Amino acid sequence: MHPHMGKLRYKDDQTLSLADLPGLIEGAHINKGLGHKFLKHIERTKILLYLIDGSLDPTFTKNRNPYQDYVTLKNELELYDKDITKKPSIIVS
Repeated sequence: MHPHMGKLRYKDDQTLSLADLPGLIEGAHINKGLGHKFLKHIERTKILLYLIDGSLDPTFTKNRNPYQDYVTLKNELELYDKDITKKPSIIVS
């Protein structure tokens, strides 16, 4: 998995930059997995959108808790840079 960067251009030529950081894992703040490669992109964002898988299908997501997934993700961001989670955010599940 790799970070996906993109731009959304509106009719009036306004643009919105987007960063999709799939698969951020516990320990990313200490550079586990692709940790810092992913997290450095978040430093430039103005708004965070947490997209959390809300399904509880035990055959696909055994022993998952969507709320705990959010807490883990937010914790990784705070451990990387405590100011990141002070940005405006939206949670989508």
